Amino acid sequence: MKEAKKKQNLIFICTGKDCKKKDCEVLKSDLKKTIKDSSIKNTRLIKTKCMDYCKLGPNIAINNSIYHDCHSKDIPTLLEKLSE
Repeated sequence: MKEAKKKQNLIFICTGKDCKKKDCEVLKSDLKKTIKDSSIKNTRLIKTKCMDYCKLGPNIAINNSIYHDCHSKDIPTLLEKLSE
């Protein structure tokens, strides 16, 4: 087994049925645009299905932590979590 040579930040966003009802697609689009327009490198946004926190969504997982009730206004705070 080989470890990847460069570290990659992974952001998982739930796109399950309940999160879609709470505008996760808008959040995903805004997050993708913010990452692309910023100086943040080596970061992937990955769509997932249900994270089992349906009523608390939209849900995002960054660095082994899950954040609930996320919205576009939270993007700067969420991206700060990449460096923790």
